[in-house]
Amino acid sequence: GESDIKKAATVLARMGPREVVLTHKDGILVLAEGRFYEAPWRNKSLIGRSGRGDTCIASYITKRLTEPPEVAIIWSAATTSLKMEAEGPFLRSVDDVKEFIKKEYGAAGIV
Repeated sequence: GESDIKKAATVLARMGPREVVLTHKDGILVLAEGRFYEAPWRNKSLIGRSGRGDTCIASYITKRLTEPPEVAIIWSAATTSLKMEAEGPFLRSVDDVKEFIKKEYGAAGIV
């Protein structure tokens, strides 16, 4: 394995995907269009950690269909952070995610 997450993403990108999304204990790393993007988790608890990866990739892909990587990664980090604060599936609204982005990510998270 590779302990350097950027090196790991680069190795995976060489295998052919146009984008690589990796999660780690502190947040998300995306390698897209030759650039790295990073966003931290901003959750207040870890009660709902189970399902974090599924929530992360699903929310990233959904937002990425219509937005660039720098927007999609913030959306995904916010959605996943909120998910980790409650057990079970993600049940928050789009407005909840938007409000969380404004509060926790500021101008970097404009969606």
